[in-house]
Amino acid sequence: MFFIKQLNLTGFFLFIILCSSICNVAGDTVVDGPPISGWLAKETEIDRSEIPKNILVVNSLEGYSHIRYTLTIGNVLADRGYNVTFATTGTFPQSPQYPKIHFVSLGDSKDIRYSKDIVYGSYDLSAVANLLERQTKNFKETFLNMKKIAEELVKPDLFLCSAVYNEACFDVAKAMNKPSIGVAIAFVGGRLHTPYKSEPMFMEGCKVNMEHESFWQRFRCEMFLPFKFMMTFGPVVKKFDEVRVSLGLPSQQSPLDYWKNSLFLVDNFFDYFPPLTPDLENFITAHKRTMFVALGTHLYLTPENNAKLLQSIVETVENNIVDGVIWSLVQTKKEDFPPSITLSDGRNISTLDVLNNKNPNIHIIPYAPQFAILNHTNVKVFLSHVGAGSVYESLYTGTPILAFPISLEQPSNADRLVLAGVALRLNKFNFKVHEVLDFAERLQKDENIQINVKRFKTLAMINSKRKYRAVDLIEFVLQASKWRPTEELDDQWLYKEWISPKVRMGFIKGNYLDVYAAAIGIVIGVFAVIIWGVIKIGKLMFRKLFKSSEDKTKKE
Repeated sequence: MFFIKQLNLTGFFLFIILCSSICNVAGDTVVDGPPISGWLAKETEIDRSEIPKNILVVNSLEGYSHIRYTLTIGNVLADRGYNVTFATTGTFPQSPQYPKIHFVSLGDSKDIRYSKDIVYGSYDLSAVANLLERQTKNFKETFLNMKKIAEELVKPDLFLCSAVYNEACFDVAKAMNKPSIGVAIAFVGGRLHTPYKSEPMFMEGCKVNMEHESFWQRFRCEMFLPFKFMMTFGPVVKKFDEVRVSLGLPSQQSPLDYWKNSLFLVDNFFDYFPPLTPDLENFITAHKRTMFVALGTHLYLTPENNAKLLQSIVETVENNIVDGVIWSLVQTKKEDFPPSITLSDGRNISTLDVLNNKNPNIHIIPYAPQFAILNHTNVKVFLSHVGAGSVYESLYTGTPILAFPISLEQPSNADRLVLAGVALRLNKFNFKVHEVLDFAERLQKDENIQINVKRFKTLAMINSKRKYRAVDLIEFVLQASKWRPTEELDDQWLYKEWISPKVRMGFIKGNYLDVYAAAIGIVIGVFAVIIWGVIKIGKLMFRKLFKSSEDKTKKE
């Protein structure tokens, strides 16, 4: 089920949030015929004859795991007759999986390895600010290139923009006076505020759930750290805005303004997935208790952690906790490992022997069809960096997670998974080999974890058919933009059916704070009058009694 939520921070936001799960191949329900002969079926297809048809989908991050959800939406749009163009950096050849989508390049491929300060160290506010500074340096070139492609090649009627590191997409849409829709694989914190929840990525030392925190910790996370956040980001945001203004774009107070008055889709839209290769099929079939290790498309470990993790994998197999391990090394090279590692029993083994697959129970590959692996019944544990896509896939397939968060939103994801009872967590700064062994065993044997995994698998599968709803909403925005009363795009008019009176009324009236304040004032006033009356009567009675006592004394 989808729901609508609004927030009034620097303006209002409109988010259509589609359940965070993996879209399967199931389409709309097909009804063979009416339940009673002669009954007529209602019309379910909208008239698309007057709807603008050109859609530009822009993804800022490379790698299939970061683009497939937008491609899936684009595929459904193309099936409904829209002209869909997909743009990203690097080269992306015409795909047989998406034959109706046209692909264009935004320029040379970017270095997708995150810098060492982000990967090796603690991911704090300064690291987030550094990422925005990098975006600022490249923004002008990215914006002008994207604008040229949009104006000269695509001529889009609507932009579908991935939310992360893709500010240029929203700005090009604004410059061309076209509606833009945001889409992300995960709901990035900071857009919807709930006091009992926090986002450790932006609020250092806070928990994702503040339910059991002390008063001081709740006060710190709600009152103090937001000011620290503003002090850290203020200069960076100001510099970024100056670059935007120099390109003729309107000034904005916050990066959150990109999603102000807009439709925002959050999901891992995914339907088809590549199958297992013959080698992987044979390996998993031969190993009934397999652990799959994958740490993301853009991330990597320190050499020390590479060695410890490799040792952990070897000892997990040798101790019969699992009987096989598959490790996908995307960004990690063989040179990132030491020549040999020392096991807990003192033996030295060659790392190259393991990395070259000379151990029959350990299979090292540069790329893995992750969903197909997790979907196999013999895969019992998933050691993951817990990026959003990996989380959805593990929940959908019912695979317990050994969380190894590295950076970005991953520590927050790990905390949520642990709270949900479907994961155990390692710390990249001080994890021990024995922890990997103990946790891998617990994930397979703990009954509570197994029950929770089954519960979440059911929820994920129930909520896995949202791509059609997403496309329905996109079609509405396209149609509404056609009927706008003025040439200038007015987002408040475009989304007026979804904007609640609470947003238009403002924070005080919208939350009825004026009414509550008046009610409290009346109650306080009534109590004040009563107390004043009691005091007044008490004084009069005291004076009367005191006077009566004096008169009696005088008579005596």
